[in-house]
Amino acid sequence: MDMKLEMDGEVAVLIPEGNLVASKVESFNSRIEMLVGKDFRFVLLDMSRIDFIDSSGLDAVMMFNKRATGGGGILVCAALKDNVQKVFRVTWADQKIPVAATRSDGLQMMRELRAV
Repeated sequence: MDMKLEMDGEVAVLIPEGNLVASKVESFNSRIEMLVGKDFRFVLLDMSRIDFIDSSGLDAVMMFNKRATGGGGILVCAALKDNVQKVFRVTWADQKIPVAATRSDGLQMMRELRAV
């Protein structure tokens, strides 16, 4: 799975591309392990380039959230396409992970959550 990493201050912005499905989860998880290993605590997952997510992909995002928040960090998902947003809404994942409409909204949400 192609994935870019950009920094915005202390926030790591992860930009995966394509479909986040069972066959891509291992690659996604290995990139997440790299971030965790480098002790990135604040991560914005820019999902604007994710065209489709299945239950395995959603589970990988949920596990990433659990690891991030368990270590005192924050994960925010941003820029979900309609079909991905529907999966988050139907499974109530959007009640467990902060979701922002755009990347800039996500960065603002991150600043607000860090201030709490």
